[in-house]
Amino acid sequence: MAHILSGCKIALTQGRYRWRHDKVLAVLADILEKERGKRRPAKVRPLLSTIAFVKEGQRPIVHSQARQNLLQSAQEWEMEVDLGRRLRFPEAVLSTTLRPDIIMWSLEGKRIILVELTVPWEEGCEEAAERKNGKYQQLVQDCRDKGWTTWLMTVEVGCRGFPAQSAWNLMTKVLRVFKDLHKTRRDVFRDDDRALTVLRPRKSLLLDNVPYSDTPRNKT
Repeated sequence: MAHILSGCKIALTQGRYRWRHDKVLAVLADILEKERGKRRPAKVRPLLSTIAFVKEGQRPIVHSQARQNLLQSAQEWEMEVDLGRRLRFPEAVLSTTLRPDIIMWSLEGKRIILVELTVPWEEGCEEAAERKNGKYQQLVQDCRDKGWTTWLMTVEVGCRGFPAQSAWNLMTKVLRVFKDLHKTRRDVFRDDDRALTVLRPRKSLLLDNVPYSDTPRNKT
């Protein structure tokens, strides 16, 4: 089954793996775009800091603070997605031919988030993450050398619908919501029952009905 889902050259040349990848990417991009469009209050520094005194024998009261997501660290975020047309890396950051799947950046805060998606065979998620981290490591360093606070987030969603830990990291660090990950999985695989069932290798599957997965295209 691994060959059918992620190793068939015929499916690769027919663009079927790219179709699956871009379908997942479109759902992730939609979630990120909705979050990007939300209004965020500007940070205001308190004028005075207060000291909480504690009586002898008592414990101090610890007030828990809600953790912020990455998008709350700056204002006026922009976003580009490698769908439909050739993505161009923002020239305001630097010039490069590399094209991550999603780029989010804030000129005001000099912050940039790079998201690279892979839809591999489930057992290949760790290898895919290592490969993509190695591919973009120099780009991350170049952005930081230019004074940009940079995050690279590789995301792996298995071709049978299982989201790897990296997908949870995206949802928690960038969005800090868990329910969106479940919704993403449901939306992506809702109309593709073949991706969620055990398939027997048949000639018809290899030619016409191959679920789409893995890296869709070679990027420069």
